[in-house]
Amino acid sequence: MSIWHDIEALAAEEANLVADGRFDELPAITARRAILLAELPRPLPPEAIEPLRRSLEQQRATVTAMAARRDAIGTELGALRQRQTGVRGYQRTFDAQR
Repeated sequence: MSIWHDIEALAAEEANLVADGRFDELPAITARRAILLAELPRPLPPEAIEPLRRSLEQQRATVTAMAARRDAIGTELGALRQRQTGVRGYQRTFDAQR
């Protein structure tokens, strides 16, 4: 297998980790990708172009999925803050009645 195919496989692995919510494993993917990118021949042979293009497309989709996940977490945190504020209001009322 070639380096460019390894990079393509790594992009698919990264997408699976994000889909499974296994974000703690992503730094290892980043490190492995850096090593592979450093090993790419310069200039790239023509046969490397399509696998690397597919890898880039997969990474873009993965980044989009991660951004959506981040936004959902932000929305959830906002809702939790609102509930916490409401609970504090009830707590003050309860404490005043004591």
